[in-house]
Amino acid sequence: AESGEAFDELARLLGEATAEVHATLGRVMPTVEPTASDIETAVAQMHRRFDLAVAQVPELEGMRDAVTQVYAQAARVRWPRLQRIHGDYHLGQVLAVPDRGWVLLDFEGEPLRSLDERNLPDLPQRDLAGMLRSFDYVSGALSVRAGREIGREWADAARAAFLDGYAGGGLDADGVGDADLAVLLRAYELDKAVYEALYEASHRPEWLPIPVLAIQRLSGDASSQHA
Repeated sequence: AESGEAFDELARLLGEATAEVHATLGRVMPTVEPTASDIETAVAQMHRRFDLAVAQVPELEGMRDAVTQVYAQAARVRWPRLQRIHGDYHLGQVLAVPDRGWVLLDFEGEPLRSLDERNLPDLPQRDLAGMLRSFDYVSGALSVRAGREIGREWADAARAAFLDGYAGGGLDADGVGDADLAVLLRAYELDKAVYEALYEASHRPEWLPIPVLAIQRLSGDASSQHA
């Protein structure tokens, strides 16, 4: 990213590999149809995390209405079946192996969640959101170090290629339409950025602008996305 070397093709292949792994996990491990209670609980957790983040990062309060609208949209659309996912998916969890392709590592899930929570069926969009945020962090970390924006085009191209590869990976979305899946992905990516804001506020305040800018971008103009 720093040198401007394109990552598009590798990102597309990573998307395909991610779809293949999700398809395999969905085939060999239990899946469940999400209930209204499951959806309500998931969205309530997003709201709760945002409240915690606002307490740590007061500037987020001004984005509350837009964030709330994104989460409300996620509560209204159709959700695919829940299944086992990676649970803590980012660039540090994958290896590009010569003559083999991408290998996914460490399926233990989010370390701050209990083991019981990590083993519960979840939405594949949580994994996709984690990887998208990871691409964004490549650009963000370089920009913080340089004191100017670096790698934004690299990150945007990698994001688009990754999602294109995932869509072409043959994963069955259980009949859920692309528009609904996009709403869910946006909500989960926003929730991930909120989680990151909580982390950075406590551990790396100099990196806090990375998730804050992402929250602003992901929550912006929600009404035009899926009214």
